[in-house]
Amino acid sequence: MPSKSRPTIRRWQLGDELRRARVKADVTLKEAAAEIEVTPGTLSKIEGGKQLIKAMYIKLLAPKYGMAEADRERLLELAEEANQPGYWVSYSKLVPDWFRLFLGYEHDASKVRAYESELVPGLLQTPRYARAVALANKPTSTNAELDRQVDLRRARQERLVDDEPPTLHAVLNEAVLLRKVGGGEVMSEQLRHLAELADLDHVTIQVLPFEAGAHPAMTAPFLLLGFDDEPRMNTVYLENGRGSLYLEKPADLNRYEAMFDQLSGMAMTPDDSVTCLVRVAANL
Repeated sequence: MPSKSRPTIRRWQLGDELRRARVKADVTLKEAAAEIEVTPGTLSKIEGGKQLIKAMYIKLLAPKYGMAEADRERLLELAEEANQPGYWVSYSKLVPDWFRLFLGYEHDASKVRAYESELVPGLLQTPRYARAVALANKPTSTNAELDRQVDLRRARQERLVDDEPPTLHAVLNEAVLLRKVGGGEVMSEQLRHLAELADLDHVTIQVLPFEAGAHPAMTAPFLLLGFDDEPRMNTVYLENGRGSLYLEKPADLNRYEAMFDQLSGMAMTPDDSVTCLVRVAANL
């Protein structure tokens, strides 16, 4: 079990236990959904850890699944931990539902591996860089709205400096370094920030140079999220700005892990990457 209560991990564990209890009791998804008066689709999301579950649902499903009292009480305790609000709750009006789900996954992950082709990953962005990105995404944003977007970035980044930070390995296309987001001064500051973060033991940053030529991720960036306490939660996260997709099948995980390893092998070494970051920052 995790050393800290991670709501997203708890939610996934709870959903998985409910699914296994239902299957063992030979109860169909439709029958169980009718018992708690939700759609089969909603119950499927609950079992997949994608949606919160009310304590009342557990109380109604436990007898239908033939669960012992001790097991029911344990699931109720798990549900209480799973339903603890994360930091992202205070930003619920700022981000869509699909992105709030990602924030939970990102916060609980113990390993983050990212390939980015266009911009610096959110966990590594400076406030001024994040503000420029937010403004580009929504040119009509007010200063107050931009401030909230920057605050959200900072809240996400708290994980990198807590007692149990995730390991973060980012491979950045050289284009990320050369695109002057926010202008030369902002971009120079951002690149120096990346060089400083690369000094942390749990952060690795590599630059994939143009001269590396064709590579397996030319169609889209991707993010690999790993969970040491619950490896079955490992997932590939893909985003298009209007929604997201989670790939969880072993074949997909293996494919993207192999792609990341290939990208890492084609990229500059971590030391050479830091040298590159400092050099480009100076030229800006």
